[in-house]
Amino acid sequence: MMQAAVSNGRTGLNLSAPPPELGLDRLQGTKDRLLADPAVALVLEHAGTVEAASIPGMLAQVEAYCRSCGDPVALRKRLVQVLLESLDNLCRHAKGVFGDSSFVLLVRCGDGYRLCTGNAVPAATGVLLLHRLGILNSMGHEDLREHYLKLLSNAGRTVNGGAGLGLMSMARKVVRPILGTVQSLGPFTSYLTFEMRLGADPDQDGPAAA
Repeated sequence: MMQAAVSNGRTGLNLSAPPPELGLDRLQGTKDRLLADPAVALVLEHAGTVEAASIPGMLAQVEAYCRSCGDPVALRKRLVQVLLESLDNLCRHAKGVFGDSSFVLLVRCGDGYRLCTGNAVPAATGVLLLHRLGILNSMGHEDLREHYLKLLSNAGRTVNGGAGLGLMSMARKVVRPILGTVQSLGPFTSYLTFEMRLGADPDQDGPAAA
């Protein structure tokens, strides 16, 4: 069974820095790792609070880049949808004391893309999301679609996506597994990161595909 990659260590995370520097540190570390490959190109980067008013501009920037690369319409739409879901999650849920420590990074890798995000969350939320991620990574395409449709019809769902619809929606559009890590910021708060890959076909080479 494929599980989410989990890290509880503190390596690479500057816990003494004020909240804004947390996002900058994580963004820079992720950039250094991915852009070490000369074939990888930077598309979008952002550190700090994600404001609702800034999301349309980010989406337009990414869509323009995709068009300039001649990407297939299906890939372009999937990328914009996943990016929108990720940005919306950060806008809605990365709030409070650590609200300005988020980051978003999008790079082009070959004929696809890699999207990385990070934000502070309550420690229990981080554990729960990684557990859900492990389950989603282990599911085949048809099982994932069936569970997604059931979740859509769930009357207990909230406008804030409390039932996990957003994560499941992204899992259907990317090449799984989605990688997730959680690092402790103290007894009550963790730093959660996601890394996902988008290609021409989300099911053509994902380990969890049916």
